Amino acid sequence: LAMSCLCKGNPDAFLVCNGFKDAEYITLALLGRKLDLNTVIVLEQEEELDLVIELSEKMNVRPVIGLRAKLRTKHSGHFGSTSGEKGKFGLTTTQIVNVMKKLNQSGLLDCFQLLHFHIGSQIPTTSLLTDGITEAAQLYCELIRLGANMKVIDIGGGLGIDYDGSKTGASDLSVAYTLNEYAEAVVASIRFVCDRRSVKHPVICSESGRAIVSHHSVLIFEAVSAVKQTAHAHQANPDDIQFLLGEARASYGDLYSALLRGDQESCLLYVDQLKQRCVEGFKDGVLSIEELVSVDGLCEWVLKTIEASDLVHIYNINLSVFTSIPDLWGIDQVFPIVPIHKLDQRPGTRGILSDLTCDSDG
Repeated sequence: LAMSCLCKGNPDAFLVCNGFKDAEYITLALLGRKLDLNTVIVLEQEEELDLVIELSEKMNVRPVIGLRAKLRTKHSGHFGSTSGEKGKFGLTTTQIVNVMKKLNQSGLLDCFQLLHFHIGSQIPTTSLLTDGITEAAQLYCELIRLGANMKVIDIGGGLGIDYDGSKTGASDLSVAYTLNEYAEAVVASIRFVCDRRSVKHPVICSESGRAIVSHHSVLIFEAVSAVKQTAHAHQANPDDIQFLLGEARASYGDLYSALLRGDQESCLLYVDQLKQRCVEGFKDGVLSIEELVSVDGLCEWVLKTIEASDLVHIYNINLSVFTSIPDLWGIDQVFPIVPIHKLDQRPGTRGILSDLTCDSDG
């Protein structure tokens, strides 16, 4: 697919072949070179080099080779487990030196042109970015010193998305920089190291997957129905309910006293206590369903009196995340939910989006 797209695209566009590689993969990548595509085989494991050397000789193709370096700079956030020295991908410093020796022995050292690395997904701050880029730029300059024909730094992914709007690096769901600040940090760090080492500035490319695709999909859904969730207050005088309370008389007395004092906080506490005791009485068969309704009515009357009653609209929506946004539950990601109309009206009622399916994640 990539090769067919690039046949019609910009001839300078990179076709970066990273990830695990077998003979079939490498053969196809080398075929891309024969088709004059800008194909770069990026080594993720030291053993892959033997296959590249063997197949390039067999196909009579001069490959363009890159490698992914395991940087020492570690991402400490939620996505940091695949970064640093213990990351699952990339070559250590020792392995990089071994690759250089093997390429030199095979007469392919001039084919080594790209350095790739990945600090980690959702990089939170430009300070961490600058640390990683600086380390990689030093490695790039060292590879040139050792005779590699380096031309490209592939900074990998990591460009983060401000999912929760906080614009802070303290959250796994946000980042403390803009797109421009990210780009400036990358370019400035590489330029500083290269200028200090008198090395020609490289071509910089990135693989910012999250930043490219996270906005690509919008799920639009409508509320199937809306329900006002309000208790219907019992019309009886509060004094009429006292004989119903039995063992809950003390809670009722506390509530009544707090109401007379205008103590809103205590009223809320005693409403909860009264409801709980009456539910226990209902379970024990002491209260009838009519009496339970009267207690609910009294409590709602109290909440309205102290202006603590909460009018809520429940909007029923088909929100099954298993079919709509499958990685919400799988990788604990945030997907912002926003209205798409009536945006010029001030909201006046609290709303709850309720899934009409049995999908508990919905």
